[in-house]
Amino acid sequence: MNWKILDNKLIKEYRFKNQSELAEFLLKVAKLADENNHHPDAEIYQCSRLRLKLFTHTENGISELDRKLAKLIDSL
Repeated sequence: MNWKILDNKLIKEYRFKNQSELAEFLLKVAKLADENNHHPDAEIYQCSRLRLKLFTHTENGISELDRKLAKLIDSL
């Protein structure tokens, strides 16, 4: 797992060729998130870059569910 930990959050950044490629990936992430009832924060910037943040608010930090979802996202 090559996610960074910053401010008690798992963070990973992605670069895509274009917005369509980014959107296709983000839709896959959204489906995984819905299936696991755990949703990352997603930030799109500079047209084709995506930053995902995983964080469990009730634990004020990173939980096993965050780590599980990160691994599932990595498998895409």
